[in-house]
Amino acid sequence: MEPQKETNNDETVLEKDVQDTIVINEDEVVVTHSEHSELIPAKKFVLTLPMAVLTGFALLALAIMLVVPGLKKDTSNTTPDAEAPETPTSVDKNVVKLRADDLVRGDASKAEVLLFTYSDSDCPFCARFHPTVASVLADYQGKVAWVYRQFPLDSLHPNAYTEAIAMECVAKLGDNTKAFNYLDKLVTITLTPDPKSNETLVTLAKEQGIDGEAFKNCFADTGISKKVDASIAEAGKIGARGTPFSVAVNKKTGEQVVIPGAYPLDAVKEMIDSIL
Repeated sequence: MEPQKETNNDETVLEKDVQDTIVINEDEVVVTHSEHSELIPAKKFVLTLPMAVLTGFALLALAIMLVVPGLKKDTSNTTPDAEAPETPTSVDKNVVKLRADDLVRGDASKAEVLLFTYSDSDCPFCARFHPTVASVLADYQGKVAWVYRQFPLDSLHPNAYTEAIAMECVAKLGDNTKAFNYLDKLVTITLTPDPKSNETLVTLAKEQGIDGEAFKNCFADTGISKKVDASIAEAGKIGARGTPFSVAVNKKTGEQVVIPGAYPLDAVKEMIDSIL
């Protein structure tokens, strides 16, 4: 379960389970599900305390109904709701082709399987998946290479987009190895969008041998932001409803397996084995 985040006085976070998170504040209700998010604008009223309590419960009930159609749904019925978005079982073959500007950990030229992951460095589920991928790379001893693509969900993680730009800048000013070493640090910390956090990003870049001033100037590079924006758009187009979203592909046969979430190591290895 995603740990409960510290919130300010006008925001309440209710944890339901590993898939559902509901955030209520004076402006909106945000429902985060494993496959989608719902944003429900809330009108501003001047309410008495009893009415405020009733309104809060009403909004909460509405949010839950949006995420869980049928509160007493029979779990033996596995037929998906008609309106629920389906997780894709494969993606366009051009999506899982290696590109010149892809961030790759491992030797993609020798690997039999490429694991493409659309991820958010500020996402707790992505942080959970990070060591899983590291174990996969170690256990398969070169048979698998990891292709990391940016999918920052800045509506949920305000600093995620900035961190995506930062990682791409480290890759541009350094190399893939430095970029992934940078990512290894990013997934262990939570930053907020403020000057102090931005200085932390600079400090971490310097630890990888990146010049601080060059790193700061890189943030103005429109080529970097366009790459991140294109990756976000592509993730949405192929059916990614959350992060991490991965697709493993056998380079020789083209066979694919979609991994829509932070699956445990044994499950990921079973899926990869199915296409080897």
